Amino acid sequence: MKKYIAIIITVIMLMASNLWAAGSVTQTLSDTANPIMKSLKFACTGDAADGSIPNTNISADIMAAIEGFFVYTISAYPTSGGTAPDAADVTILQGTFDILGGKGVNLIHATLRQDFYPYSLFMTSWRYWPITSTLTLAVANQATHSANYTIELIVGR
Repeated sequence: MKKYIAIIITVIMLMASNLWAAGSVTQTLSDTANPIMKSLKFACTGDAADGSIPNTNISADIMAAIEGFFVYTISAYPTSGGTAPDAADVTILQGTFDILGGKGVNLIHATLRQDFYPYSLFMTSWRYWPITSTLTLAVANQATHSANYTIELIVGR
């Protein structure tokens, strides 16, 4: 009898773990008031179990629309009406290069919007980053379950 109870409990736990949704990221590209600039927004919802989101490549259609542009600014802010995130780190990779130069630590804030410029470690200076291949968004250390936040890139020619 104990064996059957253990099996039933194990099955219930496995079923429950499959119900937890992985974090999600939705991408939206839109025009800005400036005709040579665009806004790329990543609307993020953290995982219900651990608050994480998957590393996310810019979609092929958005990439085709912004290739040859430059990244001007990166912003992070809690999504209005959502669950506030905790402080977290943002990395935006182009290939193996972090276009934030490792300075995206604590870019996500629980209540405030924070803005940042691309940074070159080699040149030790701020710079506009040319988009020549797919960018990948990665967020680390965000542990608030089902947190809602937005990462926004302003890109232009």
